[in-house]
Amino acid sequence: MTFLIYLCNWLQLLGLTILVGGMIILGVVVAPTVFGLLPPMSTGGEVMSTLFVKFNSVVAYVCLGMILVGFLGKLILEGFWNRRRYIEGISLLIILLVGIYLGSFLTPRMDNLRHQRFQDPSNHEVVEEFAWGHRVSQGLFSVNLLLGLVVLSINAMDMARNQK
Repeated sequence: MTFLIYLCNWLQLLGLTILVGGMIILGVVVAPTVFGLLPPMSTGGEVMSTLFVKFNSVVAYVCLGMILVGFLGKLILEGFWNRRRYIEGISLLIILLVGIYLGSFLTPRMDNLRHQRFQDPSNHEVVEEFAWGHRVSQGLFSVNLLLGLVVLSINAMDMARNQK
């Protein structure tokens, strides 16, 4: 039984680490590098759009599945709730919902708007909607990043407490 609890915890933490690390790498390393090396906004935008579509529709879903299975398994096997577990559960629920929204709705919409924007640059409605969607996606990525760090911190505190 203890092995299964450790396995579920490992699965959840692995998924969180890949998700949070991927967001940091994309936002801090890849985006500035791509836009620095590929000066035309259309070329850099094409590369980043492709990366975000892959990240939000493949990597994020795999990580969200790992997180969900790990958390639910840990919750069922441990069988107790405390304040930290509630905060962890609510944070993971928000991460899951935001991840599904980003991967299923916002990212495909942003990709479509980007294509429309370059086909007709004079269409101000598309340009404004793209700018709005970009701000929303940045905000949602930030929310998921911060909540992911909160959940990792909660798990680190639990591990430190259990080692005493």
